[in-house]
Amino acid sequence: GTPGGASANDERVRVRRSRAMRVRFVVACFAVVLASRVACATEASGAVRADAGGFGSLGPQSSLAVSASERVFEAARLGAVPGSLPPTTFGEDDLFPEDFAFGVASSAFQIEGDGGDRPRSTWDDFSDARGLGDAARQGIRHFEHVEDDIKYMARAGVKHYRLSLSWPRLQNQDGTPNDAGYAFYEKMLDAMQNAGIEPYVTLHHWDLPSAMCQGGTSASETTSTESCPAVDWLDPKSVDQFESYASQAFARLGGRVRFWATLNEPKTVANLGYGVGAHAPGLQSATAPLVAGHNMLLAHAAAVRSYRDSFIEKSPGGGGKISLVTNADWREPSDAANEKDVAAAERAMDEELGWFADPLYFGDYPVSMKQRYGADLPAFTEAQKASLKGSTDFFALNHYASAYVVDAQPASPANSYLGRQTDWAETDVNKRGELIGPTGTCAWLKQAPFGMRKTLNLIKARYGRPATYVTENGLCAGASSGASLDDALDDPERVAYVAGYLKSVLESIDLDDADVRGYFAWSFFDNFEWADGVKQRFGMVHVDHFGEFGGEWTARRPKKSLAAYREFMIGKHSKQSESAAASEMGGFGGFGGFSAAPKAEKGVDESFYQPFAWEKGESSAASGGAKLAALGASPLGRRGGPSQPLGASWTEYAPESAEDYEREISKEEDARFALAAAVEALSMAEHPRGSEAASTLEMGRETLAREGDDRPSPETLLAQAERVLAVAEASSREASGASRSAASRSAASATGPSTDTSDASFSASSSASGDVAAAVSTTEAANGGGAAALDGSVWSLLRPRRDFRAAAVSLGPVWVATFVGVAFGLFLIAIQVSCNLMRKGKRGCGTNEGEVRSLVAVAKGAKDAKSYGGTPAKTV
Repeated sequence: GTPGGASANDERVRVRRSRAMRVRFVVACFAVVLASRVACATEASGAVRADAGGFGSLGPQSSLAVSASERVFEAARLGAVPGSLPPTTFGEDDLFPEDFAFGVASSAFQIEGDGGDRPRSTWDDFSDARGLGDAARQGIRHFEHVEDDIKYMARAGVKHYRLSLSWPRLQNQDGTPNDAGYAFYEKMLDAMQNAGIEPYVTLHHWDLPSAMCQGGTSASETTSTESCPAVDWLDPKSVDQFESYASQAFARLGGRVRFWATLNEPKTVANLGYGVGAHAPGLQSATAPLVAGHNMLLAHAAAVRSYRDSFIEKSPGGGGKISLVTNADWREPSDAANEKDVAAAERAMDEELGWFADPLYFGDYPVSMKQRYGADLPAFTEAQKASLKGSTDFFALNHYASAYVVDAQPASPANSYLGRQTDWAETDVNKRGELIGPTGTCAWLKQAPFGMRKTLNLIKARYGRPATYVTENGLCAGASSGASLDDALDDPERVAYVAGYLKSVLESIDLDDADVRGYFAWSFFDNFEWADGVKQRFGMVHVDHFGEFGGEWTARRPKKSLAAYREFMIGKHSKQSESAAASEMGGFGGFGGFSAAPKAEKGVDESFYQPFAWEKGESSAASGGAKLAALGASPLGRRGGPSQPLGASWTEYAPESAEDYEREISKEEDARFALAAAVEALSMAEHPRGSEAASTLEMGRETLAREGDDRPSPETLLAQAERVLAVAEASSREASGASRSAASRSAASATGPSTDTSDASFSASSSASGDVAAAVSTTEAANGGGAAALDGSVWSLLRPRRDFRAAAVSLGPVWVATFVGVAFGLFLIAIQVSCNLMRKGKRGCGTNEGEVRSLVAVAKGAKDAKSYGGTPAKTV
């Protein structure tokens, strides 16, 4: 209508103006929705990657992902994420040396239990006295499950395993070898060799025999087994007893072992066992730790002399190596500008590191210790100094935590180092009131990755750049008792801890020129944690000690941290040649001798050993019940050695059934279409001849043309599809969205499982074959470099759409915003149509000023379409 008598011409102007305003408003709505969707999708993927993305990253992060990392860091600093370090990422250039050994560690007493009628140890006596005997005798029943445990390790990607022998199991009370005990370890070592796992064997990890008659100091000493005392490091004859046991072990097992350690953490044994009584044998003394430590050093020297004189040639290749495992945390001056605090920290490190390392390299104790303890510290003879100096072939370091130090001279009982007076004091807070780092579930473990780098640099500077191996590093973390299984398997604190400390190890190699050759995570399994029983958990595999989550006691279930650390074990972050990860074990200094076994057979009870996510084609978190996988765990877009020789056909790995065979065929077809669509997307993008885009395009076309025996595997096709998509994204933001979307959907179809799994969320760590161990990136061979990484917004396209719940977790708000925006836009369009119909019917729809009047009421009236001379309208 034309209220107010306006002319027809004015009315037409007003109508056009009103219509234009509505159109502009609708377009603006769609623009806002589209922009918000892109921004939210990018930030969602970036935040997921920064929050839990495993130890690695897909490459350079977007600004949104970086800001997400900063938010997590700030939250951790303020205590909103207690107990966790900020995230650490590894870029494509953050690569460890080719022969760097990534492994896991454990000890005999903590996992074996007393199966096989193992004779008692001093730790059995100590545990019984403190009500921990039942848990100690059970361990995790490794004795009963040893061969299956080794298979499980191999399936997890373990190639280097540090273990210890049980002295009570291997030597009878009269000093003769225990054949049944040796049969157990021979079976274990044979299973490891068959699985392609290199053993690193420690002779003694704290469990001394409770009764030992051998090694008496006089002919009149009784040999009755009923009155034989325990081996005691305060007794000088313990040196000969240990040498006897070590020589028997070298003789029986030396042909299977190349790398030995005599003792594990003698400083801990001395301080906690003989100083404050917190460990076996439970003594409390200010001077006994110094005597016990002295005898342990002499026992080490005697064992090394025996090995080098008589048994080194028995080792595989005739080049065995031996050392002593020293534990040293870092001590940082509270005020770096205060000379007294700096000097105090140096004295603290003399005792923390030098107490046991200095005699191995210099033949004597640190000067500051001799000055502080005087006659209480035993002295070495010249012959003993000569036997100790040079008695290691590599430096073995256990490192966990750090603390600040302030000067506290003169020495006072108030400043006690585990029962001994010191002239320094340790604190968690520096002069500025800053905490050194978050704490694990065990109060002593203060997380500070910089301490690892500084400790490695001190070893380099003090001992002449020795070949160094981090033989233990790990975090006590985990859900409290009564938590759900999902929470028990979700250990982001451990993921962040290992990532942070590994980055410090890499920095010490790349930036400081330290000769670090290996890293062993403590530990593979949850275990019996000494005086803490089973309350503390250090493992990357959850052990259900007492059947809390149903099923058999001590059932094994992988945690998220194992999936993340696995990427290092299988070479994703190492400068490896194309077939190194499949054909060689690397090892200490790169000595040959052990070859990786073919694809490890399962052959275990899956109700006791929960299958790994990468074996089921699920996300790395799905086995733990998590609702969203960490995108940072993707094998695609990463550099590093493959676990399958490049160019090998996937058909060489025979499927187990006809159904599996059909599934593999389908995956190959989907992967091939993904690459074809990606090539099409790149061909439509604008790029100059001779550019990276042109060479990548040619590479993709050549791969698609390969047939017959040279036919690429699904892993190869998917890896190249991702690279081509990334190059297309970088070359032209106006490349064909349709083609790229088709490629992404095909990649998702090829990557995901062939059947829907209601609880499984997508993880990029699932490969086309369902086995990350077989997932390879062939761009290393085709282009001489690692596959380019996709940024968050493009990577989000590769999530399979068939798992709606997983997608809803990450992008739910985006889809809701999109739906609301589209619905609102359609509503406005419907209103405009209604107004047009009303004008034809000479009814009012707007004011002379072009403003909408009672639009909702008019829309409701539009239900009766006959009033407007039209057909019934569809509900929007």
